[in-house]
Amino acid sequence: MDKLTSQIRRIKINDNLEQQAQAIFKAWFVDFEPFGGIMPDDWELGSLEDVIKFYNGYAFKSKELLNKPEKDCYAVFKQGHIKSGGGFISTGTKSWFRKKKSEHLQKYILYKGDILMAMTDMKDNVAILGNTAIMSVDNKYLLNQRVGLLRCNGKYGISYPYIYLLTNSKYFLQDLRSRASSGVQVNLSSAAIKLSPIIIPANYINIKFNQIIAPMFEVIFKNNIEIDLLTSLRDALLPKLMSGEIDVSNIEI
Repeated sequence: MDKLTSQIRRIKINDNLEQQAQAIFKAWFVDFEPFGGIMPDDWELGSLEDVIKFYNGYAFKSKELLNKPEKDCYAVFKQGHIKSGGGFISTGTKSWFRKKKSEHLQKYILYKGDILMAMTDMKDNVAILGNTAIMSVDNKYLLNQRVGLLRCNGKYGISYPYIYLLTNSKYFLQDLRSRASSGVQVNLSSAAIKLSPIIIPANYINIKFNQIIAPMFEVIFKNNIEIDLLTSLRDALLPKLMSGEIDVSNIEI
């Protein structure tokens, strides 16, 4: 029960921290509150590709994937890991891939701070198109097709918190979704994503913003790791409890 309470508490902390980060982002880069409500003259207008490198995911064959995790395997990051509105669902893993067969997949390994974007959604129920999640750990996930990887290129002092908050902002998503191709599904092309118009603040502003926001994301990352561990523990213990393999009759409540 204590572990469940801890998991719920960490989820609430993460939600609160992300709401704070989004509010600060909006105040600085949408409403320009610290700058008198006007975009400063030393800021620029540009495209998303000015500040990130973009990569498409790998098209795995279904027969290559595992339905259950094994020792020394990668989790496969799919769109099911991305929340509506943005965020990472650590329990979204449905497929795994053996590391010993991954020599040709090194460029699809994900690292802490990587931004992952949903590139496909249903036309009549657009829920996650363009939304992003942020990776909390190194070398645990491989990137699946129809998820775009946005990785900061180091220019202008912009780092991953800015990109993550930007891509989940209302005005960015409205513009991006308006340029999606339409059919039974709606799809985003890599070109549409990279050419998204953005504001590029002055270098010193980006550094100052990151100094404020990055510590929030470090807490979120640590909580995500702990939540993932607690979830794995629950998933491992529950079948044993249900089968009677673990005797709880003598536990005092």
